[in-house]
Amino acid sequence: MRVVRLLFSTLAVMALVVPAQPAAAAVVGGAIFNDPTVPARQRAIVDHDRSLINGAAAGSSIRMAMFHFNDAGVAADLVAAHDRGVDVRVVLDHSDSGTAPSKSLISALGSRVTVCTKDAACIGSKGTPIMHNKFFLFSSTLGSSNVVVQQSSNLNSGNYTALWNNAVTTVGNTALYNAYLAYFDDLAAKVKNSDYYRTVSAGAVKAYFFPRAGSDETSDTIYNMLNENVTCEGNTSTGTETGRTVIRIAMWYFSRDDIARELRDLANEKCWIEVVYTTLDAGSRGYLTGNDRIVLHQIAGAHEVHSKYLLVEGTYAGKKDSKWVMTGSHNYSNAALRENDETLLRIESASVHDQYRSNFWALRAAAS
Repeated sequence: MRVVRLLFSTLAVMALVVPAQPAAAAVVGGAIFNDPTVPARQRAIVDHDRSLINGAAAGSSIRMAMFHFNDAGVAADLVAAHDRGVDVRVVLDHSDSGTAPSKSLISALGSRVTVCTKDAACIGSKGTPIMHNKFFLFSSTLGSSNVVVQQSSNLNSGNYTALWNNAVTTVGNTALYNAYLAYFDDLAAKVKNSDYYRTVSAGAVKAYFFPRAGSDETSDTIYNMLNENVTCEGNTSTGTETGRTVIRIAMWYFSRDDIARELRDLANEKCWIEVVYTTLDAGSRGYLTGNDRIVLHQIAGAHEVHSKYLLVEGTYAGKKDSKWVMTGSHNYSNAALRENDETLLRIESASVHDQYRSNFWALRAAAS
């Protein structure tokens, strides 16, 4: 049994975000997903981002940290927001700083745009890091305050038309907003630190900011989440028909063998596990095959999964019949843990979990 004391109080959170809301509507928290196979749904996430940018009033602030950026519409929206008196600040990885939309932002916003170190990150200073974040912060937009959008989607056409992505929006959570804002400020200041790792609990949500130093599983955040918190049996209203905890993972790149080994151990303890992935390395595959309680699904080819999320339906952190989402920019790779500027968001919410579960089922249906 793997039971720990719950570290924070549970607050009610988040219903479905409807991207095509009237301009005057307040922001409602929740999850949103694109579908690269359906033209009308390809831009669901970026359209949501743009509605929030366009809803920001003079005197408010917008912060964007983005790895790949090549969307002229978003760039124009940010410049227009700046021109109407919104405090717009942007952090870009160096790799896309030469695109036309990036150049237009740099020209219009000047020092309000930070370009991370060439061939490196803004904070990460070990190995060959990148600034891999994809998030927005809005102090006030569409009548709502302290809005955080954490997404897996970069802002370029390939992420819309070729890749499955997700985004989750939180509204009015001041502690979470301030935690992201402090992290953004450190990115913008290029605070070099190969052991930047810190966490902030904010009600039913907890944020994790990377890179994190270490050399084994004891300092692997995802491994510890699974090893210290998941119990496989004893549920009555969630999980399998026999009350076993279900773990679902959608992952662009999976190569941390310690996570795979822990998933196999949990399967041996009667958890049920499904993984939808684009790339799975040989070591991790070795742990995840040959067990009847682990099912693997690959999405490759014209449309691939780019999301990076983990769902727990069952017992987590000592809470039976609970539902959790862990999502963000964080792949299950060594670089995401030890080198890159990354963010991971953990959410306890039945409604948000079920939105992600529906997306997982769609991914599973699209997999080979």
